[in-house]
Amino acid sequence: MEWKLPRAVTFSCQHRNGSKLILEAKGTPVQNEQAEVEQIVFIIRNSTAQVQAEEFLRKMDKIDVVGQLAAGVAHEIRNPVTSIKGFVQLLRRDQWKSEYFDIMLAEFHQLESILREFVFLTQQRSHQFESQNLAQLLRSVTQVAQEEAPAHQMVLEIDDVEETCLWCDQSQIRQVFIHLLSNAVESMPDGGTIRIRALRSGHDQVMIQIVDKGCGMSEERLKRLGEPFYSTKEKGTGLGLMITYKIIQYHDGYIHFSSAPNQGTKVEVYLPLNRPTDTA
Repeated sequence: MEWKLPRAVTFSCQHRNGSKLILEAKGTPVQNEQAEVEQIVFIIRNSTAQVQAEEFLRKMDKIDVVGQLAAGVAHEIRNPVTSIKGFVQLLRRDQWKSEYFDIMLAEFHQLESILREFVFLTQQRSHQFESQNLAQLLRSVTQVAQEEAPAHQMVLEIDDVEETCLWCDQSQIRQVFIHLLSNAVESMPDGGTIRIRALRSGHDQVMIQIVDKGCGMSEERLKRLGEPFYSTKEKGTGLGLMITYKIIQYHDGYIHFSSAPNQGTKVEVYLPLNRPTDTA
């Protein structure tokens, strides 16, 4: 009003379904013949997806840095771990309290698993992309999760994507959703319902949503998800989430978490339907 010039402002509000929206508004003053402002015309657009995608990319930069460190760490400790594992197997043949050796071997298997996850962070984009039916992929993942967590009920809603195909690395995308469902199960130790919903988002994108009614997370924890060594669990390396972010980056998509303490968590994974240019 004072300077009679257009001005842009960004603000947030709550959608009627409870989700948070980020809006961009540009106000342009309309003047009369006496150069007095009679009206202000606002053009408002929903920039939620853009802001979330930018936040996702910033996290990717941090993960790329730790990926360089991961390669060095994995190289340094892989050989000693392999040697120790061999000696433990030799000692086991003497039948000296074999239950202790079973525990030690299990710990070594866990260490090897962590090393594999570190190495994954340093790998380049997968070249094993192929067309996959999204509905069938989600059915198989949900079935595996249901068998491993019988106290939970997996409710799958995929009517909107029944004939939809993704151009993806099937094993990596399965790893993403198995990890996300595993997190949802662990957040509900007494069992409960987990909803998995897939629907088209525009003509070239699909959104897969996973909603649980578990313990939820604070705003501070949400801001740090996907960062190196930060986990949704009190005891964890955070590597699972880092790999999830990395895989989704490979597929030119992005992921968004929304949660509140004791109110559950909603995860939204956005993936493009078109073939990524880097894999052509």
